[in-house]
Amino acid sequence: MELSQAKTCKDAAERLESCAWYSSADAQFAPIVIEKCEKSFLPKLSKQAQDRYMEEMQLCAYEFSRQDGTMYISAAALCQVDVAAEIAKDPASSNLPMDRASFDCNKAQTPLETVICSDLKLGHADIVLGRVYANTLNSAPDEVKTALIQDEKQWLKSISEKCGLAARVNSQTSLNCVRNQFERRFTDLDVCANGDNIIACLHVPDNQPSEDDSAPRASFDCEAPSTALEIVICADAELGQADIKLAEAYRLAGSKIAQEQKKHLIESERQWLHFVNKTCPLGAVGGIPPIMTRSCVRTAFETRISQLAACPQKKTEEQLPCLNDFHLFEKKDAP
Repeated sequence: MELSQAKTCKDAAERLESCAWYSSADAQFAPIVIEKCEKSFLPKLSKQAQDRYMEEMQLCAYEFSRQDGTMYISAAALCQVDVAAEIAKDPASSNLPMDRASFDCNKAQTPLETVICSDLKLGHADIVLGRVYANTLNSAPDEVKTALIQDEKQWLKSISEKCGLAARVNSQTSLNCVRNQFERRFTDLDVCANGDNIIACLHVPDNQPSEDDSAPRASFDCEAPSTALEIVICADAELGQADIKLAEAYRLAGSKIAQEQKKHLIESERQWLHFVNKTCPLGAVGGIPPIMTRSCVRTAFETRISQLAACPQKKTEEQLPCLNDFHLFEKKDAP
């Protein structure tokens, strides 16, 4: 494909589109195109414009964060290529303010519209949902469009009651509920868009995840991931929940060890994070993590959670060696 030899961003993007594998391999090729595109515009952008660009790039990863399979990793990577190519074609467009939601927040009237406009995370979820719904509707057969429009209206009406929205002040639990509902909806729309019966697919019970609607995305703010590891976590809903469990395991471990050991626990966790960053192929900040990366991080988190639960139960002199014995896979006792 010789993407690196392409003379322009447009040429590189077109070559990748024509030769895309639609598998996780595209996540390895996409950065080559993105880097070529960024060289033509990134140094010229203001700080505000750069933030707008990175925000759009992260929305690509966010759209497919609940999906499994190499096809969706490819879709996220190709989405980022499209974003970079569009900015390269018209750098001035990045100076426009990022939309607050998929609609005009100055005209928000319903409790759902008000709560969306009150929270940046919900605004992003609404933007992604709006884009995915529009794409699904545009590609749907004519005989399905009316039913899909009606189904979307009914679904939106159900959110206020399901998440307990009020006219003014809403709890964080309600905000998390709305965000999780929106994430599920745009995930289902992506899955069902190419099926024979979109409406039936959207209502298959097996498509409805069982996690707590009020659960946050991760133990930190996924709106502002600052490291490659945080981006990997936020690009995978299951990893986000594993991160929350890890944070809780770390907190419980701190409550069970002696006071004089707490500073060593902090250092152990710092060294463990270094181990994960070194061991798992995280890639560059802003990229789309492939399945191998997600699997590596997931395994490391599961092992560390077990370790944080078991090590504080040992004798004091054995706790630190136990906590500092870093490995990807949990060690099994010999029979």
